[in-house]
Amino acid sequence: MSTLSPPLFVDIAYALAPRQLYTYRVPEKLYEQISIGKRVWAPFRSYNAIGMVVRVHKQEPSFELRAIREVLDTEAILDESLLKLTEWIHRFYYCSWGETIQAVLPSGLNMVSKQYIRSNSNRAKDVGELTLKEKNIWNWVESLAEEATVEELRKRSRAQGDLGILNNLIKMGWLEIWEQPEVKSKEAKEIWWDWKDKEAKNKASIFVTSEKKYKWEQALNVVKGQCLPARNQDLKMLEKVGISQLRTLAKKGYLSKFEKSRFEMQTQQLSYDPSKIKALNEEQCVAIDPVLQQLEKQKFGQFLLYGITGSGKTEVYIHAIKKAQELGKGAIVLVPEIALTPSTVARFYKIFGEDIAVFHSQLSASERLSVWNALKNGQKNIAIGPRSALFAPIKPLGLIVIDEEHDSSYKQMDPAPRYHVRETAIMRAHIEESVVVMGSATPSLQTLHRVAKDKATMLRLNQRHAEATLPSVQILDLKQYKSAMKGPMAAPTFLAVKESLKRNEQVIFLLNRRGFASYLQCDECGHIPMSPDCSVSLTLHKRKNILLCHYSGYARQIDTHCEACGSPNLSIYGSGTQQVEEQIEMLFPEARVARFDRDSTSKKGAHAKILESFGRGNADILVGTQIVAKGLDFPNVTLVVVLDADTEQAYPSFQSSERLYQLLSQVAGRSGRGQKPGKVFIQTRQPEHPALQFVPSHDHEGFARHEMAFRKPLDYPPFSRLIKCVLKGSNNEQVLAASMVLFQAWQQVVPHWPLLGPSPAPIEWMQGQYYWELIVKVNPEKGAQYIEAMLDQVLKIYKLSFPEHRSVRVTIHVDAIR
Repeated sequence: MSTLSPPLFVDIAYALAPRQLYTYRVPEKLYEQISIGKRVWAPFRSYNAIGMVVRVHKQEPSFELRAIREVLDTEAILDESLLKLTEWIHRFYYCSWGETIQAVLPSGLNMVSKQYIRSNSNRAKDVGELTLKEKNIWNWVESLAEEATVEELRKRSRAQGDLGILNNLIKMGWLEIWEQPEVKSKEAKEIWWDWKDKEAKNKASIFVTSEKKYKWEQALNVVKGQCLPARNQDLKMLEKVGISQLRTLAKKGYLSKFEKSRFEMQTQQLSYDPSKIKALNEEQCVAIDPVLQQLEKQKFGQFLLYGITGSGKTEVYIHAIKKAQELGKGAIVLVPEIALTPSTVARFYKIFGEDIAVFHSQLSASERLSVWNALKNGQKNIAIGPRSALFAPIKPLGLIVIDEEHDSSYKQMDPAPRYHVRETAIMRAHIEESVVVMGSATPSLQTLHRVAKDKATMLRLNQRHAEATLPSVQILDLKQYKSAMKGPMAAPTFLAVKESLKRNEQVIFLLNRRGFASYLQCDECGHIPMSPDCSVSLTLHKRKNILLCHYSGYARQIDTHCEACGSPNLSIYGSGTQQVEEQIEMLFPEARVARFDRDSTSKKGAHAKILESFGRGNADILVGTQIVAKGLDFPNVTLVVVLDADTEQAYPSFQSSERLYQLLSQVAGRSGRGQKPGKVFIQTRQPEHPALQFVPSHDHEGFARHEMAFRKPLDYPPFSRLIKCVLKGSNNEQVLAASMVLFQAWQQVVPHWPLLGPSPAPIEWMQGQYYWELIVKVNPEKGAQYIEAMLDQVLKIYKLSFPEHRSVRVTIHVDAIR
């Protein structure tokens, strides 16, 4: 029961870009219901919007207040610690508090909503004041069994010529607009097939095809070799199996069809046996001991688990989680999205079973809500997933694991909040007195610097598990093999691939460029087809017969003639994974080749299917982009080939060398993970590049010292924190003028801090908008309160000095990575 007495006020955060809270009066009838962390309906502009209560107080402002209308939740949906974390993100990453809350909560509990119209019951007694047409509309809205959406009513009124009357009734308060939480309750389903019963399976196993060899008979022979139940999509991709054949098999009593949640974790296909937890070796025991001690103290602590590829970091994570559970606490395991493979989930499921809740981008809205509720109610206490899993409502929280902590995908780019998982995880652990373990074979320089300043403790794993050894690495200078190339491969690479295939071993090729080729170019006039929406060339995707812009999504059929001069002489330049796949198939016609990139894994299930097929040995060669470097474990892979290491060096970032070294080290770690020794061939035209010098000796610390020495005099992270201001607008001259005014505002507020720019963005024109950038190097010790106050002052000066500021949007990226 509330002990609060009138008057009572609340501060509300809305999921809007403006960084401000809105104060309302609380009606006395709602005193017992109101509390921090609940959503409310409150009048906002001309409608009733959904907002989150972030503060309850008795400080009455000097201006007139409106009252909240209803409290939506019976209990707080955000607890005190998560609300405190959202406030820190709001201040440190300079976004609105409401936007942060919106990102933390799942659909159905957040402030995503639809607008509905209802009649204002308080005006019912005065309905006689309305005109006949107004009364008809009011009566019709009043009589609706269910509230209609604003969109539906306006569409109907427009068709009948009554839109003006409807809008006037809303304006005069006869009709009210209300927001309702929106959740897509319809669960995404897909078709699966299974044997009708045990008798049907036995009947199929002894089936003999007739002389006529009907199509359904041929399909049955293929299907009986599969592991059922199986997805409809997977079976249809098999040779001689189509939907009509599957239906025929169902009619004949062999198969039965059923629906299943498209994105649910197929736990019946995973093995749960907690007795199979692996005993840690001596080195792992030494590494985990400080973590276990900190967990027992139930105090905040942060650790870097620096372990070479294949050293058993996952086993350390599992034992740490086990300890947290023994102490009655839960855990969060964060992995890069592309590393969240079925095999990753399976390793944790084997030990923890149904205690696990998996987050990923393909969960439907209702499934994400179910996962959230299961964690909040304590039905599950381990969350595994990418960035969003960091906000899992686990109580009490004991451990946060950030696997591959160096990965750039841990930085949210758009939309707001543009937070970094590493910094945010550390803050959440600090708030909740939990332990953070950051794991990597190639730790980020920021984390190594954190260790050097005694903010984190380093734990080491220097040995690969069992008898596995680190692969040998050979750098090949492509300038010396101009006349000794076999397709995209230098002669030594070609011979090494040939030998590996002869020994029935598997090979991985890395080329960090999607598509068939980089671009088309006219041989007559030199014209290169450009995206009409962005300042980039169109990428050729041969198998889809399209030219595609990877930034705007614009696509068209491949040009047959130059759009500038009409010449039919168009040539292909550059190479992508599709082209490499074709070339390798021609060079090794007996080898089975699979491609693993964003294009080939865009369909649901394709990601898992390709990896599973390669793991079973159904493909000899895997060609892919950087996603092949992320956590794949195939003991039969003995050769890894990096076809062109130079693509990463063109990345417009102070981190390009670090990214290059990490990518090459990670992909090299895919080789020789079993008992067979591994080899890595790295092809480049810049063998003298510093990052390449340290890869053959697997010397990450040597590379880190070299890179730190390069960055320190330039004041780049970790010796500073970058704040990037991105300005965009439809008029290039206006955006440039705005960027100059913003530059001057920064100089006024922090005159001694280094400023870079303003300059055009790497892609300076995109979808009708021009982009300019300004980068500020900030003291990394400055916290959320300082950053917020500084940015407030800078933007205040900018808006006062630039009257046209509303026509240019300014976006702030704190902890910018490029």
